[in-house]
Amino acid sequence: MLARMTRAVAWFEDVAVGVILLAATYVLFQGVVLRYIFNFAFSWTEEVVRYSIVWLVFLGGSIAARRGGHIAMDIAVVYLPPRAKLFLMGVATAIACFFTLLMTYYGALLTGSIWAYGQLSPAAMIPMAIPFAAIPVGCALMSIRFFVAALAYFGGVDPFRKRAHLEA
Repeated sequence: MLARMTRAVAWFEDVAVGVILLAATYVLFQGVVLRYIFNFAFSWTEEVVRYSIVWLVFLGGSIAARRGGHIAMDIAVVYLPPRAKLFLMGVATAIACFFTLLMTYYGALLTGSIWAYGQLSPAAMIPMAIPFAAIPVGCALMSIRFFVAALAYFGGVDPFRKRAHLEA
């Protein structure tokens, strides 16, 4: 059940990042072509690309959590015995899970309040709740990733051992 859910989340992340990246690249490309070849520019291109990058950052954070790619200071755990190392990594991952759950909660509050006020972006006139929704969505996905990794660590398994060995 948990494996099926994590595969579904991984598929969603990969597809969403691919679609957003392609859309942002297209909008940026057409903006450059229109500006430099036809001396015409839409006012909303930079804004749409900026908000796309915000979404890419938060969804990319979840993909990095899935791959064990978040920055970590491991000097303290390198010299520990394997069981203590796994326990300490589990604690650190559980703290990261707690932090991203807090970010999900407060991001949802922020997004809800912006939605309630009906704030629109200046150029594209899209609801500002859409770019701000990247915070709770991305952090919720990161929470899932950190939770699964913490379960693995506390179960005595390093969830990133094979990948780290293959990437070296």
